[in-house]
Amino acid sequence: MKYLTKAVLKVKPKRIVLITLLGLCYIPTSFAATQDELEARISMLEQKLLTISQESIDLKKQMIESNKQLAQLNKNIQQQQIVINNQQKVLRNQSVALARTSTKTSAPKQTGTQINVNSDSVVQQQPAVDNQIVIVNDIKSNDTADSIAQTKPLKNAFTLSEFKDYIKDEIGFSFNGYFRGGWSTSQNGKPKNYAEGALGRFGNEYGGWYDLIFKQKVYDENGHRVDAIVMIDGNVATNKAAGLFNTQDDNIMQFSDIYLSTKGFIPGFPDANLWVGKHSLPYNEIQMLDWKTQKTPAGGGIGIEDLAVGVGKLDVALVRADVNVKQVKKVSVENDDNTQKVETITKREEVDLNEVELRYRNIPLWQDATLAINGRYSAPNKSKIQDSVSVKNAWLGSFVLRQNNFFGGFNQLTLQTATNSVASQLANINTNNPEFAANSDNDYIGTHTGGKAYRLVSEGEAYLADKVIVAHALALTAGKDVYSYDLNSAHTDFTSFKSAIRPAYIWDTYNQSGVELGYFKQKNKVKGKSYIEEGVKTTLFHSFKVGESILASRPDIRFYVSYIESMQNEISKFDFNGKENQISFGVQTEVWF
Repeated sequence: MKYLTKAVLKVKPKRIVLITLLGLCYIPTSFAATQDELEARISMLEQKLLTISQESIDLKKQMIESNKQLAQLNKNIQQQQIVINNQQKVLRNQSVALARTSTKTSAPKQTGTQINVNSDSVVQQQPAVDNQIVIVNDIKSNDTADSIAQTKPLKNAFTLSEFKDYIKDEIGFSFNGYFRGGWSTSQNGKPKNYAEGALGRFGNEYGGWYDLIFKQKVYDENGHRVDAIVMIDGNVATNKAAGLFNTQDDNIMQFSDIYLSTKGFIPGFPDANLWVGKHSLPYNEIQMLDWKTQKTPAGGGIGIEDLAVGVGKLDVALVRADVNVKQVKKVSVENDDNTQKVETITKREEVDLNEVELRYRNIPLWQDATLAINGRYSAPNKSKIQDSVSVKNAWLGSFVLRQNNFFGGFNQLTLQTATNSVASQLANINTNNPEFAANSDNDYIGTHTGGKAYRLVSEGEAYLADKVIVAHALALTAGKDVYSYDLNSAHTDFTSFKSAIRPAYIWDTYNQSGVELGYFKQKNKVKGKSYIEEGVKTTLFHSFKVGESILASRPDIRFYVSYIESMQNEISKFDFNGKENQISFGVQTEVWF
């Protein structure tokens, strides 16, 4: 306390006065600084209020526009509900009328109401008795009246079938294909198929096969379309429970097609199809014998189809189809004791092969008749180190005459000529696909010295009466100086006749009963010696179908009993589990989807 009193007493009066005067001078200065700062803040607040006011006006405009759109949407919904109610009312009236009608007379037409969603008026139209649905056009808010007027009118009402097609085209994806399979057995163990490419397939085909095609639209604008397409096919065994992919059990899969297909990219030909990838020109199959008159398997290539040239259509393709060639050489090798011995060395060469194919088709002749002219050249492209490898070029030429509306069906005649390895394919007892390689492993086998083969093929179906239909496949082939893959012999001359005829009685759209008769005979002559192969087949069947045509309607479920006999087998040495004949029975289905 003493110290505090002393400290207080030491403060001098002059200092107190000075401090007071300084404080009075500072107060106005402080007030002035605070006022400037407040004015600046008030100015900033005024600017923010103006901004908020403008944003409020914009928001109010957006709310008004949104309310208009909601009102229009509500109006459209009400119009659609009117359509639905009217359609339901029409359907109810029709159901009541049908229920009250005891005779088979047709009911009078009724009228209904359908809304045109692009206008406010109600238009009287026929009732949607085919399950119509209504689509409201999606007009964007930024579309002007002129752009809408110039736009092609859009369809508003679709049947369910049309709507499905519309959705499929809009999405651009499709999945389709083929498969066959079934159950079979025989009176002598496992059934065996014999020369189905010469006797016919009915009751002579016990395995399975499938094609799976996936297609996706990639681009479709301004008349230009692009699709990506993948096709998988292969065998599937029907005699074993497990179906793992392997070769020994006949469960095989391959990507036979992987390519890009386009339209609208070739100037002057808007409908032409340009494709690039693993693909080839379309095959032409002889269904009853299960081989093709036109087939060019490809590793990859480029093609143009449907070029409108002159009176017909032109197809052009360039593809790769390399082959494997085995070279067997004998070389002299020195032993450890300095003696010489001869060893055989097998070397595998892969030879580049390019094939160019042209087809000019749909050439009009007379009523319902067209002609096609086809040509293919297979050109090996050996490297400098492959001079010792022998791979011959080959030609395939064809004339195809097709007559539609032939006794209610069609008939197609194909005249062909081929050289070298392609001609050798025509000499096979079974599969006669005109391919360059000897097998599905792409092997080039045998000695080819310019041999030639000629073939005339007829395929078709016709109605002999209202309830009687007959399908047929006939092939007459001859060749000279070809390599026989069946006998593994060069310089072979041959003749062959192959046939399958299938008459059937049509009970109705869903039932047919008939018989397939097959006969073939082939004679190969090598070094003055003749080898004969001859066989016969009779198959009784009943089919559940979804159409009257034999060759053009699927699905098909066939119940059959089949008798097959190999009367002479000097070429194939074939037998049915130790016997010359076989009775088999089973059921098989085929379906396109």
